[in-house]
Amino acid sequence: MVAAEIIKLQDKEIFNAGQSQTLELTVQSGVLRVGGNFDFDNSDVTLGLFSAGSPALIRVPTGCILHFEAVTESCFTLTEGINNRSTEDLSQWLIKLHLVRQLIGAEARLIALFQLLVEEFGFRHKETYSLPFWLSHARLAEMISTSRGTVTRQITHLRKSNDLSIDSDQGSLIISSRLMELRPNELELQGSWK
Repeated sequence: MVAAEIIKLQDKEIFNAGQSQTLELTVQSGVLRVGGNFDFDNSDVTLGLFSAGSPALIRVPTGCILHFEAVTESCFTLTEGINNRSTEDLSQWLIKLHLVRQLIGAEARLIALFQLLVEEFGFRHKETYSLPFWLSHARLAEMISTSRGTVTRQITHLRKSNDLSIDSDQGSLIISSRLMELRPNELELQGSWK
């Protein structure tokens, strides 16, 4: 079983949670990706992302082996979840990611994912938004149910249109206000957001 000791992970490092059915996650610092391995190919599925704040109650889906991947250097604790809160934090993330994946077209899904990540973890500036970390093209592709090549093409287009840039010094993504104000479901109707 997972103890209540402090767990420290470097970027991209993974911690396997074992066989617990309910966990309480408390992130002291950093951003963690909660992933699940299921009994089928390509099973490393993103279930949610968490950062410092209130403890998160996670009920592990049936048939899932849970793991935590540091998106940024992270410090957290895990305990057997005995809290009787009526809401479940992982379920909220699953719903949000499901809504992103339901959009038609990779462009709309990628924009909706960036909007979700900025809403949860980002910062607003005068004319832009920033996300204090970035995810690999392969991870973005997994999260929006498309190929890595498609994500690479969409990000290239976003960079050329000045809607997305990288601040290597800060390790962050800079996202334009225009991109944040787009409604991805309207992009489906237009067929193109260019």
